[in-house]
Amino acid sequence: MRGFLLAGCAAIALAGTCGTAAADGTAPGKFDVKLGGDAYFTLGYVDQQNDKANNTNRNVDFTNRFRLQVTPTAKADNGIEYGANLRVRAYERTGVIDTDQAYVFADGNFGRIEAGVNQGPNNQYGVTAPNGFGTGGVVGDWTEGVYGWLNNQNTFLEPVFGGGYDNITNSNFATKVNYFTPRFLPQADDGTGLMGMLAFTPTNLSINTDVNRRSYVTTTAAAKDAGGDPTQSECGGTFGNGQPLQGCAYNNIIEAGLRYDGSFGGVSVAASLGYEHGDAPTNHSTAPWTSYNDLSAIQTGLQLGYAGFLVGASYLNAGKSGYAKTPGLYLSNQSTITAGISYQTGPVTVGFNYAHGEDAGNLYAPGSRSADLYSVGATYVLAPGLTASLEYLRSATQNEAGYGMKGPGTDPFGNGTTYSGDANLFLWKNAIAF
Repeated sequence: MRGFLLAGCAAIALAGTCGTAAADGTAPGKFDVKLGGDAYFTLGYVDQQNDKANNTNRNVDFTNRFRLQVTPTAKADNGIEYGANLRVRAYERTGVIDTDQAYVFADGNFGRIEAGVNQGPNNQYGVTAPNGFGTGGVVGDWTEGVYGWLNNQNTFLEPVFGGGYDNITNSNFATKVNYFTPRFLPQADDGTGLMGMLAFTPTNLSINTDVNRRSYVTTTAAAKDAGGDPTQSECGGTFGNGQPLQGCAYNNIIEAGLRYDGSFGGVSVAASLGYEHGDAPTNHSTAPWTSYNDLSAIQTGLQLGYAGFLVGASYLNAGKSGYAKTPGLYLSNQSTITAGISYQTGPVTVGFNYAHGEDAGNLYAPGSRSADLYSVGATYVLAPGLTASLEYLRSATQNEAGYGMKGPGTDPFGNGTTYSGDANLFLWKNAIAF
């Protein structure tokens, strides 16, 4: 019911922005169209245990991405600003041009409403360890591609960290309604004070004109156990809903949060607290049908800045979200911790951050699996909008339940996936933003 109320309020607010010119339907409004975007090229060098053991992978590769953002905006007679936002990407390894933002919005004394394909509030405003250096540190470019830079570890790392560190679920590429309150108790600067956030997503595996009202899923694989067994988790599968999407399937997702920004005695403060709940579907790909634990996750983070230094940390706990309700399984909590520090002086920003993630691993085996990421890097502003970055990232995976993670080897449960315990990655990146 809360989700329907939020969606209804969004429709009313957007309708109220029309003003007298649009009400008679004679002509479209006068919009100012803003163009922006970014592009980068990255060179990477990987040193990974299984690369040498199997002699199957090269050490060096390139990646690139180009994004174009189009934002038409206008202002109604009542002072409300309204418009739309589209972000187009040349990103997919298949060469297909896709979008990751496509929504309409309205800004006014009531706050801000966004309706369409976009990130949720905690994706946009969740505070984590500082990452404004290199390619983004533990939230940077190491995750690129289906196989990724750390290809032998991705089937381990991605489920452990849940596809991101600054968000609760990987609910991007989903049609949703976001609402942000005005800032309460603001200081002299814009963007300070306390902001409330609320969102509703009917299903996080449905985008654009797709209508998906089903309360069940049919999966061909599952990734929580890194072994393709949908009886353990509905996360990570490829879902037959008319869209080539992968992730965790949840319905009626309610997301709520708070974000605070301020400054006291020269010390800047940024803090966030978020919660997310979603109804887990039933899996109709196996008989008897499998049901899963509902999504229930909380995230909090804090950053403090002073004299060019920025320190921060975050904690995320998703409990047993998405795990199968099957007797005899071993269900360890899913959690992520980040921490780090950065320093900016003139055109140079340097930093270090760290992330630790845990989940249950193979649910048929006791214990849990965990992974640690360490990143250090620097970014130099060559000219306005042009940067060069260097980053080193180390990944260390430990003791997946039921798997030997300390060195090369194939898991004993017959899933046929080879893992590497440690990896070193060097990234050089040139980027422009306009």
